[in-house]
Amino acid sequence: MTGAKSSIGATTCLIAVAVLSIAATLAGCHFPEPQPQARFDITDWKQDYYEYLGYYSLVEIFYRVTNTGSVNIDYYQVWIEVQCADGSTYQEWTNGLNVPPGSYTTDWTMIDTAEKRAVSVRVTRYELTHYSY
Repeated sequence: MTGAKSSIGATTCLIAVAVLSIAATLAGCHFPEPQPQARFDITDWKQDYYEYLGYYSLVEIFYRVTNTGSVNIDYYQVWIEVQCADGSTYQEWTNGLNVPPGSYTTDWTMIDTAEKRAVSVRVTRYELTHYSY
């Protein structure tokens, strides 16, 4: 009969340890909040050439931010790079606010290329912020 008591005692002990482990985990457990997610698209860009003066203007860049996540994007920063015909690159950042889940916003910015001709524009990186109130 001592074998049966040992088996029951061991099972009871394992159940008690499991219950205490679960309780301790739940007491200090913080469920991670969903992180913001987005897609950035360059929708258009243009640069004027001033023939009389012999130089190129600032590059006007139009972009769209689409919130692809489940939480609001309260603030974003996006870095945009312009490559010029001579191989040089120029990068600037811009920012915006409040893009609800499932929606998008459009905006524009300008980048100075030191009067050089731009040949391409791309988003190089971005940072998204969601504030938990």
